[in-house]
Amino acid sequence: MALESTKVTLPSNVALAITKKAKDTSTIAALSPSTPQLFLDDKFMVFSGQSEAEVVAEGQKKGSYEQTLTPIVGKRFKVVTTTRINEELKWADDDAKLQIIDSIQSDQAAAMGRALDYVVFHGLDPKSKTELEGYSKLRDTAIQVNAKDDDVSSLDALAEAVSDEYDINGIALSKTWAASLRKLRVPATGMRLYPEIPINLQVGGLDGIPASTSGTVNGRLCTTDTNVLAFLGDFSLIKWGMVRNITSEIIEYGDPDGVGQDLKHYGQIAYRTQAVYSYTVLDPQGIAVLKKAA
Repeated sequence: MALESTKVTLPSNVALAITKKAKDTSTIAALSPSTPQLFLDDKFMVFSGQSEAEVVAEGQKKGSYEQTLTPIVGKRFKVVTTTRINEELKWADDDAKLQIIDSIQSDQAAAMGRALDYVVFHGLDPKSKTELEGYSKLRDTAIQVNAKDDDVSSLDALAEAVSDEYDINGIALSKTWAASLRKLRVPATGMRLYPEIPINLQVGGLDGIPASTSGTVNGRLCTTDTNVLAFLGDFSLIKWGMVRNITSEIIEYGDPDGVGQDLKHYGQIAYRTQAVYSYTVLDPQGIAVLKKAA
């Protein structure tokens, strides 16, 4: 049976699998204290603050507590990934289709995960390498910390910069700074000073806090050097999720990704997956960014 050239909504279990795979390619998702989930409301997503509780003695008159809350609306952006494959795969049987879908899911979910970091950290479209209009950059709105003469002092300055209102529960490292920190040794023993620093996206540790390393932190795809070495702070302030529906379609004709190659002419079909993210940063001042000298 041939694959149909129609757009389909992926089942919720498949869509959830994509969301979880995105976690493996995004430092934001990796350091989020909560498990990424699909947001059922596809109209809007609102994040509001939390009021404080009043402690009163038994029988004591209860005072009033009022707090003006300004809802923060999540910023939406659509991610599209298009994969060209040989048209012979149209006639694959059902078992082969499942394997094809799983492989494409893994590849496209990785791209979706990287897109989350690029949009939130740098306001960048990773495919075109152009800045997105109307999107703030966490690298500019977070607390700015200049790198010191040595890495230990830089780490201390980064931690001191975060407001005492927030907990430090994560650090996203550029690959460059992660490598530099891993080279630090204890003079007396020669052991690594920070042995748990990850050199891949798997979450490790740094001074007892979760740490994740990726080229998305400094913006490897950015056309100009961002000078970013790391983000540290309360990553629970970054609220994000995928908004249903996640759709996929098989495209058999035309030039869907604008590369100047007609699908029919080259004997190809294209597999396109689309998803919509929504995110917000509740308070950028709960996160500090370390930058090297320009």
